[in-house]
Amino acid sequence: MFSLDDIRLDYGPLNVLDRFNLNCKKQQFVCLFGPSGVGKTSILNILARLVKPRSGHVVCNSKRLAYVFQDPRLVPWLNVEQNLQLGMYASGQSARQRHSTVTSLLPVLGLDGFAKYYPGQLSGGMKQRVSLGRAFAIKPDMLLLDEPFSGLDAAIKHEMQDLLASLRQLHECTTVMVTHDEKEAIKLSDRVVVLNGRPCQTVMDIYPGQQKVTDTFYAQHLEASLLTAISNKDSLVSH
Repeated sequence: MFSLDDIRLDYGPLNVLDRFNLNCKKQQFVCLFGPSGVGKTSILNILARLVKPRSGHVVCNSKRLAYVFQDPRLVPWLNVEQNLQLGMYASGQSARQRHSTVTSLLPVLGLDGFAKYYPGQLSGGMKQRVSLGRAFAIKPDMLLLDEPFSGLDAAIKHEMQDLLASLRQLHECTTVMVTHDEKEAIKLSDRVVVLNGRPCQTVMDIYPGQQKVTDTFYAQHLEASLLTAISNKDSLVSH
């Protein structure tokens, strides 16, 4: 689905990525796990073509990309139904098609009865439900998520993780998610790429597999491995 080859990225004197490589297969769910400031969001922004690397080769075969941020970024003067429809205008869908999509999405999102509510009337978790729904409303072939649940309390966070999994069952798409929550990475993804160091480098690349769902010990072992990888001073690189 995409490949990043020998990517170099600088922010002024700060070398964030140096000959960085990453690839992802179609419909794979990859979590980029690592400490804050390591360069995870920069990788998403390169994939979204929001940031241009200094050098390297970017191949992204996405024709319909959606990006979900930590901040829901809803338009405050539009109601829930209108916010959900925003991305659909670009695809040329008719008003009837947009309404049909929103009508089917609202109960899945747990927002049945909230179509005419405005962002200021919603809780943080509900706003992020709208943000996720807006992304899936366009039926993306690639979904980027930048710590979308990190600002939520534990109970709401688990609900949102389950919602994301449910939405991906309804519409499979290549997914790249940034997180520094090891439990979230193991729970949701097919693959966890652990990043650390300056410049950023891959220090671990694991495929949790289906065993994570039923084997608590296995999941805890993987979580411990992720934390060890980002705390290992030997993995840090400096110039």
